[in-house]
Amino acid sequence: MRTFYIFKIKDEYARLTKNNPYHLFQMLSYIYNIDRGEIHRGADLFYQIVERLKSKEIDIQVFKKYQDNFFYTKFKNIHQVNNIYKKEESKLIVHKHFLLLKSTVIRPAFLNDLKEYENIFLCDFENKDYFWLERLLEKT
Repeated sequence: MRTFYIFKIKDEYARLTKNNPYHLFQMLSYIYNIDRGEIHRGADLFYQIVERLKSKEIDIQVFKKYQDNFFYTKFKNIHQVNNIYKKEESKLIVHKHFLLLKSTVIRPAFLNDLKEYENIFLCDFENKDYFWLERLLEKT
């Protein structure tokens, strides 16, 4: 099971790190692993880098797309797909500043629903994996 944190990066940071996302990942990883005593400093840095998502819009958009899908369930801000044929179990949790996506596959169905948004950056902090969504979708 992979856990992806999905962020909408502010334009100025996206332009600086588009071709070399390693530094962006390092900053987000620093924030993710910060000590509780420095949480205020981490929050300040986080809000400088990450733009607030249109969470309500994303929540409604995902629901409308999947509501008639037999493999889909929704509870509050949690969307889930359990497709036994594709062997995909994915859970998308919508927050105000990030999305949390847990999945058994590297390219969950929910990622296609985010392609209309710019500067979407995904991080898997446990596996030290990161990428821009547009680059991932170009490969398919």
